[in-house]
Amino acid sequence: MAGTRILLVDNGSYEPAATLALRGLAQEVGKLIGQEVLPVSTMHSTKIDPALLDGVPAVIFEGAVQQAKAEGIDELVVLPLFIGPSRAITEYLPKVFNDAQPGKMKLSIREPLFGPELQSMLVDNLKSTGWTKGSGTVLLCDHGSPIREVTVCRNSLANQLRNQLGLEDGELIGCSMERREGPEYAFNEPLLQNALGLTKLKGDTVILMLFLLPGRHAGTDGDVATIAKEHAPSDIRWKISPLLGTHPLLPQVLAARYSDKRSELSDKQEAIGLGLLALYLPITLGYILPTSIGLSSAGQTLVSVFAGIILWAIVFFYFRSKRRK
Repeated sequence: MAGTRILLVDNGSYEPAATLALRGLAQEVGKLIGQEVLPVSTMHSTKIDPALLDGVPAVIFEGAVQQAKAEGIDELVVLPLFIGPSRAITEYLPKVFNDAQPGKMKLSIREPLFGPELQSMLVDNLKSTGWTKGSGTVLLCDHGSPIREVTVCRNSLANQLRNQLGLEDGELIGCSMERREGPEYAFNEPLLQNALGLTKLKGDTVILMLFLLPGRHAGTDGDVATIAKEHAPSDIRWKISPLLGTHPLLPQVLAARYSDKRSELSDKQEAIGLGLLALYLPITLGYILPTSIGLSSAGQTLVSVFAGIILWAIVFFYFRSKRRK
């Protein structure tokens, strides 16, 4: 077997600038952790003409999994270039991985970027536009997601930024570039086009970008800029902050995600611990519990057997659920 392969995975884009930026970021992270980090997208980017990518075709996750399988890789470690728990990383990547019939190869997906580091990066990007307290309204804008938890991350960041900067609700507004139709997706509101009309402070309205890489949405002439041009009231000026992908702290955050094992145990450690639990707890219950309630030796044995069955069932279903992730 050939060890571990590290993938920096974004959602993917049809824009060459996004793939080129992803490659540069992967190189920076690789330098920090002392290992090669491969730039990979979930989808889309293989449609880009390689001639626009310095002659090197883009790679999507499905192809990366097949290549790793062919080369006998032990484990794929994914560093998600996502703000929150998008379905791309919670559902799509595991499904693609399992559909490839990876055998003994393991998939490990690190945490997305939501966290205190992101708050600091957003403050830096906001201030880089020339914004100061009272100089104008801030619109913290993300793409908009069908997953409520992703929007919760955005709104949490908005609250944290208000608290840090000493702003009122109307001075910093969380909003979405777009949303799906239907009341079940109303949690994305307000939309950027509507939030532009909610600005109350005189001065420059800053669209603080909760986007990572340039592309159709976040590029110089992308959808966010187009919406601002078409929907900003004539009496307000607006400007767009830099993207999070350009912040010098981002490679360090991703490197920390790779090395951050938190308090997780390895599969082997978990197996040993749960195995010992399933072995010794039934025996202990078989002798302590029956004694306290006056059971015979046969009763003790019966309690031990049933406790063992239950605990081994827990162990079995626990590890089966881990294999499905």
